[in-house]
Amino acid sequence: MSRSQSSRRRCQPTLDAMESRALLSTLALHAHPDHRHSSPHGPSATIIGTASAGGAQFTNFDTPGAGTIANAGTNANGISNSGFTTGFAIDNAGAFHNFLVNPLKAHSLESLNIGGSTTANAFGISRSGLVVGSDGNGHAFELARKRLMTFVPSGASAATAFGINDRGMIVGQETVGQTMPGFVQVNKKTYVTINAPSGPNTVNAQGISNKGQVVGFYVGTDGQDHGFMASLGKVGRKGATITGTPIADPKIPTVAGESGATFVFSQILGINDKGIAVGYYGDSTTSQHGFLYNTHTGQYTFLDDPSEAFHNGVEVTQITGINNAGEISGFYSDAQGVFHAFVATTSIA
Repeated sequence: MSRSQSSRRRCQPTLDAMESRALLSTLALHAHPDHRHSSPHGPSATIIGTASAGGAQFTNFDTPGAGTIANAGTNANGISNSGFTTGFAIDNAGAFHNFLVNPLKAHSLESLNIGGSTTANAFGISRSGLVVGSDGNGHAFELARKRLMTFVPSGASAATAFGINDRGMIVGQETVGQTMPGFVQVNKKTYVTINAPSGPNTVNAQGISNKGQVVGFYVGTDGQDHGFMASLGKVGRKGATITGTPIADPKIPTVAGESGATFVFSQILGINDKGIAVGYYGDSTTSQHGFLYNTHTGQYTFLDDPSEAFHNGVEVTQITGINNAGEISGFYSDAQGVFHAFVATTSIA
């Protein structure tokens, strides 16, 4: 998949291809047996270390199935207001193993079997434990305790869900003809379309707060990704459409080992009820660095996992989620190009 389409995980070809598999075809709403399971003697996360940076305390971990070669490993993709994070491990063959875990409280882990798929991806989670993502076959999914529901908004041919708030509102991306706008599933019958501020109307709605504030990224007229925000407000009627407001690109800091690096793109991936958003930017060395963004003041705070390391001249930290306690989720790359997940506590709530 090209970056002009859905491109949340731009750091490696394996994960770019993952997004293309999530946007293939359409089906109506389906119910499936419960595929979420756990056991008191089941799998567990492996804590690989802790580290501090920028006033944040990082807990780094891997999950079962994580590979040990470049572009494999563990991705934490979202964190709930109850402290649970969801994501997936990528094994050495490129298969995905989805999980649910709270590494700050316990190492026991729930495996998420999304219809038996090895291409499904868990991206977001609510306080009550509802998980959303892509089923790997062109459908968004919502995994509740009793069943798996897949869906595509009416009029679309494919969809991916990226985020969910505690009210059950889901955000994501849909394919409608030649465009790929964002969407909000207000309820099972009501959808709101999110159009891009400019460009080819390719929108990734990534996170939604309990106040209805949506964040994500879109492809601009320059062909690069840029952040946006939108307010659902009182818009909740069937067929409603809103247009995202562009977020100013960050003025990136000087990073050791990346002399002369310039800004290329940014993606905003999550937001909490206090209006603090998170994401990452990419620079001209192809490295990626995390940030927090205050939607009220427009201030960026740059933050990387201190355990990241250069692999072939590239280092990666992506911050993928934030909850109301200021806990953040994400992942980083090591000197072998392997990804490891983290949850971190911050002083920025």
